[in-house]
This record gives sequence, C-alpha cells and structure tokens, in this order.
Amino acid sequence: MAVGAIGAFLEVLLPQQVAKLAEMEGNELVQARKGTADVNTAVAGLWADLAPKGSMTLSADRMTEDLALAKRTERSADDALSHVQAAEAYMAQADGLPFQFHSPSFIATDRAAAQHLEKALTTSIKLSHAATLQLTIAGHMSQNSQSLVSVNASLNARDWTNAARTASTIATDLKSQQIPAGDPEALLDPLWAKWVDAMLGVAIDAQQYSLASAANQTQQAQQAGRTLAAARDQLAASFAAAQNGAGAWQAKTVQPVLDSIARETTASGA
Repeated sequence: MAVGAIGAFLEVLLPQQVAKLAEMEGNELVQARKGTADVNTAVAGLWADLAPKGSMTLSADRMTEDLALAKRTERSADDALSHVQAAEAYMAQADGLPFQFHSPSFIATDRAAAQHLEKALTTSIKLSHAATLQLTIAGHMSQNSQSLVSVNASLNARDWTNAARTASTIATDLKSQQIPAGDPEALLDPLWAKWVDAMLGVAIDAQQYSLASAANQTQQAQQAGRTLAAARDQLAASFAAAQNGAGAWQAKTVQPVLDSIARETTASGA
C-alpha cells in the first residue's frame, strides 16, 4: 500500500501540484510584465518632460502634475515588483516539492525572466523616486522665486519691514532645501544646487539691505545694495548655466539608467 501511495503521489498528485504552482506563478509573471511595461512608459515620459531644461524650469501646474505622476509610478513599480516576488515564491515552492528528479521545466526560463524584471523595476523605482525628490525641491524653488518678486516690489516701495520679513522667510526655506538638493538619490545636476545657493545669497543680501535701510544706516545700506546687485547677477547666471546644462546632465546621468531599464525589460520578454 505504501508503494502504491507513493506511486499515486508521483504520478498524480505531484504533477497536479506542480501544474497548479506553475499556473499561479505564470499569472503573477503576466501581471509583473504588464506592470513593468506600464511603469517603463511612465518613467520614460516623466524624464522626457524633465530633461530638456530641467525640473526647475517647469510651470507650477506642470510640476504638480509630474510630481503626482512620479509618486504614482513609484507605487506602480512597487506593485509590479510584488508580483515578481510572488512569482519567485511560487517557483521556489515548486522547486522544493519532494521526490522530484529535476526542477519543473518552467522554472529555468521564468526565473531568468523574473530576475530581469526585478532589475528593471528596481531601477524604475530609483528613477521615479529621484523625480519625486527633484520635483518637491522644484516646488519650493518656484514658490521662493515668486516670493523674491514680492521682496523686490517691497524694496522698490521702500517697505523695508515687509521686505526683510519676506526675505527671512525665503532664506529659512532655502536653507532647508540645500541638503535635499545635494542628495545623490535626487539625481539633480549640481548646477541646480548652485542655483539654490545663489537664491539663498539674494535672500540674505535683500534682508541685510532692508535692515540697514530701515535703520537709516546709509553707508551700510549702499554696500548691501551693491552686494545684492551682484548676488542677483549670480542668481541669473546660475539659472542660465543649469538650464543650458540640463541636456548634457540628462544624457550623462539619466539616459544610461533608462537604457538599462529597457535592456532588462527586453531580456525579460516583457
């Protein structure tokens, strides 16, 4: 009876278990491939939008749209990766069934595909997360740029108190953006980090000019005014440099990552 039971298991139950696991694994892999394709499309479109002039040059509405897309894409990539991991779990389960003389035939091909999908999705998560970080910084910079316009208006109106207060608020926010701007995970061109620094310089100098003017410290105000003018020139120059260098930065830093995603996706059969 024992021999008969083992025979029945080997001839009937084992193939059924393998087939069931293969079916579940295959379904997970199908979903992983579809998810990967959708994520790739989103990531490529997102960085095509950021690449020409840089994330900092987008309109406020476009920043908001792209930031929402970046966050959705990151979540979608995580979901697709969970399907890959589920497929790998089913493969491990099928491979671990007892009394098998060799691994089930579907595992060799599908395991390699899953590994390529995992690499593609992990890299897509990196790029979508980088876009999220960049666009968050860009949102702050857009608001600070608009606030600087307000500072200039207050200075022209000789409203020293309002100018100093607004400049101080801008400087505080810009200081909070310096570390994120230098975060390697953001894949932000260092030229844009220099723009952040340059804007901080303008805000600080505008505050000093306002305070000196409010205190009727004529000599100090004149010196602060000259320093502010030079800082404004530096701000304009740093913006132009970062904008003009955006294409080269994308080609050197981002495009190779996009290319690696495409290669891994193709290798996976997706």
